[in-house]
Amino acid sequence: MTSITSGQRSAAAKRATTVFAERPFEFSESVRERLGATNEQMAEYIGVSFRTYQRRAQRGRLEDAESAKVEMLDSLLDLGERVLGSEAKAREWLTSPVLSLGGERPIDLLETVKGYERVKNKLLQIEYGTY
Repeated sequence: MTSITSGQRSAAAKRATTVFAERPFEFSESVRERLGATNEQMAEYIGVSFRTYQRRAQRGRLEDAESAKVEMLDSLLDLGERVLGSEAKAREWLTSPVLSLGGERPIDLLETVKGYERVKNKLLQIEYGTY
């Protein structure tokens, strides 16, 4: 019979409570490049200071919440490209005020899952012509 150590239990508990896994910093860089954003802008989009963003680059990994926001951006870029026809149009739509989103830029609504869902649903409405 094998026993589980407290260290193994702690690691398992952490994995069980983590919704999004930490991602390599390169993932953030690839999404930043797709967005045509500066490092400062990307830091703002994922909700960290520029200095924290630099530390993540040095460490080579993003934290859980930062990874989640980058994953949301990546997903919306993919969906926007499909719906709007090009990555450039998706990028412009995400970073420009949208009247049907209360004049907010879609990228600014990614602070919450609810905001992400609003943006995603807006793109789906555009795709199906129900906006």
